[in-house]
Amino acid sequence: MGTLSDTATTTAGTGAAGLRERRRMATTTEISEAALALFEERGMAATTIHDIAQAAGVSDRTCFRYFPSKEESVLTLHPVFDAPLDAWLADVDRGSAPLPQLEAVYERVLASLDGDLSAIAHQQLRVRRLMAAEPQLRSTAVSLDAARSWELAERITTAFGGRITAQEARLVTELAGVAVRAAFDEWADARTAGLDATLVASHAAVRRRLRDIAGSGAA
Repeated sequence: MGTLSDTATTTAGTGAAGLRERRRMATTTEISEAALALFEERGMAATTIHDIAQAAGVSDRTCFRYFPSKEESVLTLHPVFDAPLDAWLADVDRGSAPLPQLEAVYERVLASLDGDLSAIAHQQLRVRRLMAAEPQLRSTAVSLDAARSWELAERITTAFGGRITAQEARLVTELAGVAVRAAFDEWADARTAGLDATLVASHAAVRRRLRDIAGSGAA
């Protein structure tokens, strides 16, 4: 899996609608890459939306249309998960627990990112390093993740036809989500230290630790 525009090429289809989607994703990638490079060079505080737009070769208005804030311009990982999640939600196993199913979806996405340290994974490594130095970026990422988690929980509740409550679905998305976020952090730390880490291995290790923590707290 390559850039976000590469992802769009395989999922957008053909025809006018598919072409528009590919163009949209290409522009998204260009803006995001320009922003990331500027943040790394100057820092976020010294970078404006106008700077990002100029570097990406688009207007300020276009930049704002794609990203409401400069922080969001580099937080572009979510679309990579959209198609796999859509496919799962369209065909969930209502007779099985939802958490292992969602974890399996996430693991497949992480495996696709591991391949030869894909362009998306490389970008995420840069973003995670930037997060360590930019509190506002971390804060924005938390807000986006929370909003996405609520939306996904609602979709899971619907997909399971009332077999789980809204609160249970919320717990599922939070537990699965925190494992993915922690896996990215652990993977980025290991890569920065020069270790040959993978996202899949980091994800598995985080999930094991979560189970150990839950077990140690059992009555």
